[in-house]
Amino acid sequence: MKFSNLLSGDAVTEEIGRRMTAARIERQMTQAQLAEAAGVSKRTVERLEDGGATQLANFIRCLRALDMLDGLERLLPQMPANPIELLGGRQGRRMRARPPKGGGIASPTASKAEPPAPGWVWGDKR
Repeated sequence: MKFSNLLSGDAVTEEIGRRMTAARIERQMTQAQLAEAAGVSKRTVERLEDGGATQLANFIRCLRALDMLDGLERLLPQMPANPIELLGGRQGRRMRARPPKGGGIASPTASKAEPPAPGWVWGDKR
């Protein structure tokens, strides 16, 4: 079976279990031998191979014992550095826009707001 987005989560874990079983048998290991090499219980190996739930750390231990951990590199390759972040030596830090001094909205034409003309009053109808 090929992995695809159309498969349910259960179908994916069952297929992973089938593939892990095949890898273990190819290496002529019993479940007990794999469990001992991985440092997990035999029941954990049985759950993995049956497509049951288990901790990710136990799955990784079993992959390591089967000499298959490098497969995770192909599954989740390290992403290259973002060229924009490399500019200026920021190295992954994001810069936030700072509000203008005084906390108000900056005007493109005036650096400071001018006070109203003297003698002017709200509601004045001159």
